[in-house]
Amino acid sequence: MHSIKHVLLLLSVIGLFLVGCGPMHNKNSIVVDKSLASVPAWAKEAIWYQIFVERFRNGDPGNDPTPADMSGSYPDKIPAHWKITPWGHDWYSHEPWLDSIKATGFYSKIQARRYGGDLQGVLDKMDYIQSLGVTAIYFNPLNDSPSLHKYDARNYAHIDRNFGPDPKGDAAMMDSEIHDDPATWKWTSADMLFLKVIKEFHKRGIRVIMDYSWNHTGKSFWALNDVRKNGEN
Repeated sequence: MHSIKHVLLLLSVIGLFLVGCGPMHNKNSIVVDKSLASVPAWAKEAIWYQIFVERFRNGDPGNDPTPADMSGSYPDKIPAHWKITPWGHDWYSHEPWLDSIKATGFYSKIQARRYGGDLQGVLDKMDYIQSLGVTAIYFNPLNDSPSLHKYDARNYAHIDRNFGPDPKGDAAMMDSEIHDDPATWKWTSADMLFLKVIKEFHKRGIRVIMDYSWNHTGKSFWALNDVRKNGEN
């Protein structure tokens, strides 16, 4: 069986191979797509480790999501007896609340699952990640969002409230801001903790890449609701 180091190396090589395939090369394998000219040299040899924070590690149970934090995500209604799913839970085993979810099919219902992963969980495992030979981290979306995957942004300017140590305080701080006036924006506790995550990875010689998907928003995204309310105005 391959060691995890070998698997990570293989995935890195496969990723570089896929990037190098297709019509961007001519018959002499010379890059003709000028948009690739700015690809940094370090990326060619990077050993990547992808982190989907919500499912990585629950380092701080005190910031676990609540149904209020999940408002605006799918499915629309979370039952009152909903709870965080424990780590190691059998994937196909139903939690006591699962059958109360108003959705069709198992995979639709488990969109309501949360495992409570957070940035403290990432900090807890940095030495382990470094021991694998990793040189670059790819974070799935970290922006504030009610979903487990964070692609339906609630606020692009901040790290998700449940990834930091003070979800309620961060939510109140975000609510006090004027969305289209950066002068009113503040540093939340989750924002500050992510700065620490970056610094700690950099100490270990590990680069950090963040995933943002600008063509996605959520139902609670301020600009979407402004258009709904005011139309062309």
